[in-house]
Amino acid sequence: MLSYHHTSLNLFEAFERYQDQLDANNLLKLAPVEPRYTVNAYKGSEHIWEDWAYDKDELVTLKQIATESGYTVTVRLEDSED
Repeated sequence: MLSYHHTSLNLFEAFERYQDQLDANNLLKLAPVEPRYTVNAYKGSEHIWEDWAYDKDELVTLKQIATESGYTVTVRLEDSED
């Protein structure tokens, strides 16, 4: 029984060391992803919806959805810190 306790404790301590190593190397932290484009859809002067595109493919999709729905689209490029 004592051997099981020591084995479990050793595994837990190894797990903690591994977590600390990941944290020290910033491997547990994900960089936030900011949208690159803001897409607005209008019907006449009425604002219908706003959405964000994170890349050009998503921008094309949002513009297509708005156009097929008969809306006018405006796109604003967001400032990037790159």
